[in-house]
Amino acid sequence: EFFIIVPPLLGLKGNLEMTLAARLSTAANLGKLDKKSMALSLIAGNLVLVQCQGIVIGFLAAASGIVLGWDKSAKFDVDQAVLICASAMVTASLASLILGVLMVAVIVLTRKLSCNPDNVATPIAASLGDVTTLSLLAWTANFLYREMLLGTNTAWITLSIYFLVLPFLMYLAFQNPHSSQILLRGWTPILLAMLISSGGGFILDKSVEHFKGIALFLPVMNGA
Repeated sequence: EFFIIVPPLLGLKGNLEMTLAARLSTAANLGKLDKKSMALSLIAGNLVLVQCQGIVIGFLAAASGIVLGWDKSAKFDVDQAVLICASAMVTASLASLILGVLMVAVIVLTRKLSCNPDNVATPIAASLGDVTTLSLLAWTANFLYREMLLGTNTAWITLSIYFLVLPFLMYLAFQNPHSSQILLRGWTPILLAMLISSGGGFILDKSVEHFKGIALFLPVMNGA
């Protein structure tokens, strides 16, 4: 199932981080980041929005991966399913936070240097998205798996915390005038992109069974 969720999580680079960079770059070029109060509101609203989208997409990508990769002849492992969901949600959340903060810093800096942030922020998001996401997924999954072997409920606790925090984050995003409309109307394209990527992950999962080295080319193909 982990091979199935890799393409949707890597796709967050384009679906969330690069879209965030484009939105903030446009706002910077329109002068909306020149006033401190408006800049803080716009940046905070967009970062919270990306967190909401990342958590939801991470969970749905994991759920679709579990369904597509489920072997009906074997018993359904609830702990493994929770491990996959928690790993995907933590990865999507942390990747969105790290890259989002980096995008904000780059855009603010380029604005101060009188450069066009469109020419800087988007390429950085594209180049760092894959390595950041893959590194976080590997680290998170390895940590939660070790905790599961020790008999702890770390994955369950992590999943519960995200489900508890998500409504609060959505409330904050809805209250912010710069993110409320995107929160209400911006789900269709990223959900469709996640479903398409999950289909690609299913193909990858089946291909790895016959061609062991094909997974090494995934970041290259995904970034092309």
